[in-house]
Amino acid sequence: MFIIATIHWPKYTLYLFFVFYLGILYYFYYFYKQFSFRKLKKNLGRVVTFWIPVVLTFFGLYLANYIKVQVLPYVFPGVKDGTVQIIYHNELLPTLMYATMMIVLKPVAEELFFRKAIIKFGSTKKVIVFTILSLLLCALSRANGLLGIAEWMLMALPVTIAYVATRNIYISLMAHVLFEFYDNIYSVVYSIARIFSR
Repeated sequence: MFIIATIHWPKYTLYLFFVFYLGILYYFYYFYKQFSFRKLKKNLGRVVTFWIPVVLTFFGLYLANYIKVQVLPYVFPGVKDGTVQIIYHNELLPTLMYATMMIVLKPVAEELFFRKAIIKFGSTKKVIVFTILSLLLCALSRANGLLGIAEWMLMALPVTIAYVATRNIYISLMAHVLFEFYDNIYSVVYSIARIFSR
């Protein structure tokens, strides 16, 4: 339903994604109890078992993004990826909403839903099946073209590997938040500076 909504109402994608991610966070924090600030704080003090995997996952995301942006467009020239564009007006409130969504809501919601809630541990077969399902559903939330789906599966791969390997959602979550901050902060600051310089 969410995917269909982004296709039919492209002008409202910012608000659709914002509500989608906020709804996931509300459910998984208040009802499903899958996030704990206390556990996150406890993890922050662990260098070897937390920060090293976080750094490795961050660089995995960086590499995946490099392949997505710099390599695949040249391998498939002229092929539309079908990525859902998040459209917002160049005004202060929409820009702040976009920044909050991309840097905080999106990475946390995606980790809690597409990784922690969907991937089931047990037999190797079960892990593989649910991991593929997780990657596919995550990609479908961002793209409706074959190339775009493949690209977003690639982008989700590092955090998925981190979660499956460590079974610690706070590792993939932190790496995802840090990467989204790195990937979006420049454009957000630039947009806000332009708004105030009018």
